[in-house]
Order: sequence, then C-alpha cells, then structure tokens
Amino acid sequence: MYRTGVIRSLTACHSLRGDFGPESTPHSHPYRVEWIAETIELDKNGFSTDIAVMESTLEVSLGAIDDVYLNDLPFFESMQPSLENLARFIAEDIARRVEPTGATAPVSEIVIWESDTAWASYRPEQTKNR
Repeated sequence: MYRTGVIRSLTACHSLRGDFGPESTPHSHPYRVEWIAETIELDKNGFSTDIAVMESTLEVSLGAIDDVYLNDLPFFESMQPSLENLARFIAEDIARRVEPTGATAPVSEIVIWESDTAWASYRPEQTKNR
C-alpha cells in the first residue's frame, strides 16, 4: 500500500449546538488539514497519485470555506459543525472536485488538527485504489 499526502491550512468559525460552554458561542480555529491518498499500485511513472492535483484541489476546497462561519453552510444545517463532520465535509468536497478530472488522487483520509494536540479524521467507506 502506498500513501501520499498534502497539508494546507485554513481558519474557520463555528459554534457547537448544545451546552458545550465556550464552544457553543461563535469562535474560530486555525485548522491544519491533511489529505491522505492510498493506492495499491504505482503508475507506469512510479507514482501513486498526482501530488500537484492534490495540492491544487485541497487549496481550492479549503479556499471555499476559509474565514466562513461553518454553521451557515447547507451541509451543517442539520448536523453538528464538529471537527469530525468538517473532515467528512472536506473529504466529500474534494472527491466531487477530483472525480471529473480523472486524476488518480483518492480521498483515503482527511485529518484535521484544530490545535497542536487535538485532531479528528474521516475515512470514506470505500476508497478507490488502483
């Protein structure tokens, strides 16, 4: 199994629904987002994924939510804007952006750090491997 990854950052604001103390009021986090792609084989050039596609796709995906209030996004209308759900949101957004290009850059896992010591990740159920 081969794993390739790229990292980008964004800042976004949210407020958790329910009684979570200060986390229930609007606040922001400087997130670090890691996109990890896994493949079984390498292509004829010896690569598992197209890192340039991964970098540009992640940058566009995160640019769309940088400095926004996550609670206002339709995805979070009936869902807690938690770190875990944000990882899923980003994974699904990236998959939608990559699929039409035909590039080999599967979303195998999204890891989001909200601080130096706290993170969550999301792995789609079915990872497309070569």
